[in-house]
Amino acid sequence: MTDESERSTKLPRYTDKRRIAICGGTLGRETRYYIRGQVLDVGITEEMKDVSRWNMLTGLFEGQEKDITPFLDYGLESVRKPILFAEIVDDSGKILHRSPEIHGDESGFFFYEFTFALAPGNYTFHIHFVKPDSYRQFGKDLAYLNTPGKNELVAQSLIGKGALRILPENYQGYVTTSDIDQTYLATDIHSSKGKISTLFETPEQKLPLPGMPAFFRELREGTENSPICFISASPHFFRRTLLETFRSQGVKTESLHLKYLEGTIKGMVDKFWDTVSHPARFLTDGIWGAIERVRKFAGASFQSLFDQLAYKLTILLRDRIYLPTNAKEILLGDNTESDYLIFTLYQIILTGKMEGKELEDFLYKLNFLGRDAITRDSAKLITELAQENRKIHGDVNPVKLVLINKTPLGPPTEEMRWNVQSALPTGIDPWKMKKIKPYLPTDGALGFAIILAERNILDLSSVLKIAGEMTGQWFEDSVIDANRLLSIAENLEIPKEAKEIHSKFLSTLKEVIGT
Repeated sequence: MTDESERSTKLPRYTDKRRIAICGGTLGRETRYYIRGQVLDVGITEEMKDVSRWNMLTGLFEGQEKDITPFLDYGLESVRKPILFAEIVDDSGKILHRSPEIHGDESGFFFYEFTFALAPGNYTFHIHFVKPDSYRQFGKDLAYLNTPGKNELVAQSLIGKGALRILPENYQGYVTTSDIDQTYLATDIHSSKGKISTLFETPEQKLPLPGMPAFFRELREGTENSPICFISASPHFFRRTLLETFRSQGVKTESLHLKYLEGTIKGMVDKFWDTVSHPARFLTDGIWGAIERVRKFAGASFQSLFDQLAYKLTILLRDRIYLPTNAKEILLGDNTESDYLIFTLYQIILTGKMEGKELEDFLYKLNFLGRDAITRDSAKLITELAQENRKIHGDVNPVKLVLINKTPLGPPTEEMRWNVQSALPTGIDPWKMKKIKPYLPTDGALGFAIILAERNILDLSSVLKIAGEMTGQWFEDSVIDANRLLSIAENLEIPKEAKEIHSKFLSTLKEVIGT
């Protein structure tokens, strides 16, 4: 056995704890932006007490980049009700603004909105720990620190950093929001083996779909460094692994949204006891009405552990609040879940086609692919976010393009369209509405790139670079060689308006590979 393999199989001996804040990044505009993250306690070895070797932006110690997995982060201890403050720092290290106290929740998550005006540009926010606002956490910390040799936990107040990008209020460029699994990463999310395997994958083992890293690099370069954000229903403890995955694959991202699963489970329990322990519920709705409320909430909440509809729609609407009114959005997803309906509903909601009580009731009763996935509370929240967006931006649809990666795991094009039309109310047909940009089904990075080239967002040289990166990559049980690449390119599903640029690309590709 080599020294390297011996090191990789040797389990670390943790001798102390360190408190960290895992933040990721945030995108906002000059007069409104936010920070968010989670405060956790991580086990450390004697070597890991060297503060200079910690990367505050990633929350990783030097060398952990290759070994981190979601499973390792699943067991991290959350810090109950942390009291924090944040500092906004410019590139020179100057502190521009300091927040008042920020109070985290019982699971260590924190969120704070700023209205302090910042000039457009890139900043860093520093998270400082003050104390816990929880007797249980305080007692736990005190007991730990009174143990001989345990003194690292709160050795310094700075526990984490995050990246913050501020866009001009008059920004009219692109903002791309992309799904991750089966849009960027080749994740097997439809088998038990695949779901379990992804928990143990290191960043190096998380493979992208062929050409997608190059696609995002070309997109950023071709749109003057426009922001790229990711949103996924993967659990929150995937954050450090995914951020390192993006970094190692050369993909820069402004924001990464992941789902807090424990919060959904806690909400189910709290809602149940709230309903059964309040006599007023029974007096108002009757016993069967109260039971039906619990059944509906529990069913939708349980389904929401796996479904993405309410979660992604909420995130899209919330993030839209912090974007400039005239920003142009590109949305990327796939056909394995509900991205194509989510991106359609997002536009319908922003244009005011449905609003208020009508929207809330529609969402609450929505059944997509045989599943109830939106609770009454989620429907109310989405409705409130819709109203706030329209108050800020008007009835503006910022979406300019929606691209859906067709995979063998999801329905074909015609079935996708039927799914959307059958889910929407009578009289609402996104393919007949002038303000709505219907999704375009296509095939992976090449399909995405050719459609963007037709829109003059990318050029033909970018498409060729993406095709070049695909060569030699593993895809659907075989390696992509020149002949396979040509076959993939020839069989792309693309809209008719992109046929001309597609033909030019095929001609050039054939010349390059000599066929």
